[in-house]
Amino acid sequence: MIDPRTLRGKLAIGYAAALLIALIAFALATVVLVDRTQRESLDDRLATAARALVTLADVHEGKLVPDQDDREQFERIVGARFDGAIYGNAGRLLLGDTDQVPARVRALGTPGGAYRLVTLSGPGGGLRVAVTPIRRNGADLGVALVWSDLDPVTDVNQRIGIAFALAIPLIAAFAVVAGGAVASRGLRPLGALASLASEIEAHDLSRRLGLGVRDDELGRLCTIFDRMLDRLEAAFERQRRFTADASHELRAPLSVIRAEADLMLRRRREPEEYERALRSIAAHADELEALTQDLLAAARAEAGSGNAGEIVDLGLIAREAGERLAPLAAARAIRVQLAVAGDVRARAASEGLRRAAVCVLHNALKFARDGGAVELTVTRENGAALLTIADDGPGFSRDALEHAVERFWRDEHVRANAPGSGLGLAIVKAIVERGGGSVTLRNPPRGGAEVVVRLPAAGHAELVEARADQSPPEGARSS
Repeated sequence: MIDPRTLRGKLAIGYAAALLIALIAFALATVVLVDRTQRESLDDRLATAARALVTLADVHEGKLVPDQDDREQFERIVGARFDGAIYGNAGRLLLGDTDQVPARVRALGTPGGAYRLVTLSGPGGGLRVAVTPIRRNGADLGVALVWSDLDPVTDVNQRIGIAFALAIPLIAAFAVVAGGAVASRGLRPLGALASLASEIEAHDLSRRLGLGVRDDELGRLCTIFDRMLDRLEAAFERQRRFTADASHELRAPLSVIRAEADLMLRRRREPEEYERALRSIAAHADELEALTQDLLAAARAEAGSGNAGEIVDLGLIAREAGERLAPLAAARAIRVQLAVAGDVRARAASEGLRRAAVCVLHNALKFARDGGAVELTVTRENGAALLTIADDGPGFSRDALEHAVERFWRDEHVRANAPGSGLGLAIVKAIVERGGGSVTLRNPPRGGAEVVVRLPAAGHAELVEARADQSPPEGARSS
């Protein structure tokens, strides 16, 4: 049973309706073509017979005088297929059977005029008549008539119409059934998709359709659906990890704040004790604020914000990071040295890249020697734009080279002396990788630590467009 409210039913009925319209059009075209073919064939045969009759009768003293041979040839030409007659000048029947010549045909037996084909209608059915004048030496001596009933043509048209009228409904009914079966088979993956989506909604996001390689609409739909599930699962995993990390990292300072407050409330204290407790609470509140900002930055970096396809001036990004952290460097007499090898532009989200450059430079200033130096180098290498930040500190430990870009990972050797949340390089990694780049940690042979941010470099056409956008309008003057 086909339910027209379902997609399967609509497709099946649509198939059948399209086929029905095509069959009706084909039937009408067939009937018209067969009718025209029959009529043209009949006209050709009538014309041939009429031209043959014109040559039969001999002329004596300006009149047609048929003999016995002419009568025999007349019978052979007309035969059983047609009816015919030859009329003389006075409208006298020379050859033919008077009883077989209908009155409407006799009216055409007047000499003169040109050859013509005439269709006559009447109570006895339609007639097709070939009218051919008989001329000798430019004089009209009579007329030859050959005609045939149109009933055979009509009968053939009716039989064809009846055959189509019986066949089309049967074919349409079969198309509905066959279309339903084909639609059911074709829509089976959609049923599986709906079932799996329901299960995923109720249980977990780890399952996939996994229909394999199918180069059709359903295959592409299932592939897109699986990719959507990948993104949803990643988003939920980021949310779960953010919640777990936040609760874990926030628990310690909140516990200390609560313990300090409870301790002070147990009994009356000296003003110095209250001051010490308030200072401790304020310090841990500052820690909570910094940690919250780092967590939000990490969440934004993983979720991705901004246009990762922007064309940014990497040298300008490095210069802005150095200017922003110049007070921190000056407090420890650290020199921040910038070297830019020409106009180096990369494809990245500008705001995210600024945050990443500040994070890496801040990390370098934290571990550089007092009175030492931090180098920022911007170069272009093998189709990539590189930002290298190097310090002269103790360098990365073996564990740090492997785990420093992980969230909340901190080296045990420097944890006590270098405050922080362990999110800086993790934020940098998330920002850079979202733009199609990479972050490399290494200890150069000269000592210290080095962080290399590698980003896709802008192509030549993009550079020309970016420079054109930044150039002043014609006629402008710098102040």
